[in-house]
Amino acid sequence: MTFTITTTTETTTTIEQRMLGSGPGLPPALPNYPAQSATTIDGSSAALFGLPFMAAGVFIGLAAFNVIQTRNHAPLWLIAILGAMFFSAGFFLFAHGIRGMIRKASYLRKVAEAPGQPWLFDFHWHPEGISFSAFNAMLGRLTGALVWNAFLVPFFWVGYTQRGAWPFLVIASVFALIGLIAWVRWAQMLGDLLRYGNSFLAYDEFPYFLGGTLRARLRAPRHLAAVNSLSFTLRCVQERYVTSGTGNNRRSQVVCYELYKDVATLDHDRLANFVGAEIPVEFRLPADKLTTSLADTPPTYWQIEAKGEARGADYQAYFLVPVYKKP
Repeated sequence: MTFTITTTTETTTTIEQRMLGSGPGLPPALPNYPAQSATTIDGSSAALFGLPFMAAGVFIGLAAFNVIQTRNHAPLWLIAILGAMFFSAGFFLFAHGIRGMIRKASYLRKVAEAPGQPWLFDFHWHPEGISFSAFNAMLGRLTGALVWNAFLVPFFWVGYTQRGAWPFLVIASVFALIGLIAWVRWAQMLGDLLRYGNSFLAYDEFPYFLGGTLRARLRAPRHLAAVNSLSFTLRCVQERYVTSGTGNNRRSQVVCYELYKDVATLDHDRLANFVGAEIPVEFRLPADKLTTSLADTPPTYWQIEAKGEARGADYQAYFLVPVYKKP
């Protein structure tokens, strides 16, 4: 029985890694990891790609409010939802692309001003440290869950109101059940926020260099006494844009690959010494790994994940750390 369970687990992991573009000889992929890349397109490509969606959203909105006379085959509220979805998606891509273009131009200008010091312009670093907003993480998850459900509303409407359209209702119901995963994750993140609040990781040095030592301090979250163990995982993460499928079934996604990993764990007894204080973190940095390059698309970066196991809501936070190659 033990042999069967082990084999099934390995097979499931292998399939998941292949779906994410990983496999033999490649670094492991990190499913559900919070990527820095918002989409798989950037700059002018993203801005141009968003314009048709914005135009479609405006046209649908004008039709919904009878500014443009059209034959409506659905309620005005449903048409308005569709218009808002198209416009929002297009505006997001357009704003993302413009922001990327501005950031790239600023990066190239500052490269010429301070060559060999990428930590001055690669990211908006604060030498004292970096914060993790559990509120923003929760809000992002909530927004994603709401968008997912809004996307399914037209399918539910067609399935309920149109004769013989029951397949739409079945498909929408299946996807709504899948969407429950997002709501469960949102509830977990809400519990994390309410129990522990936001977090801050203070840097002992700025920047850190490959081959050296990374020392930092985590300001103890609220209710630290409830945490049974706290692990710190240092990773070097490289994001890639992975395209799978063929023809009309092609899809692209941002995949995070783990190039390096080191873990340090504190048990409950050791954590008791840091209640109301700062928790020291220390890692030895390898000399032969990639440097941080957050201005690249897709980026490469170093990050510390702090994860605490507790009854009820677990603690989880992610902190970028400025690890670069010494000039």
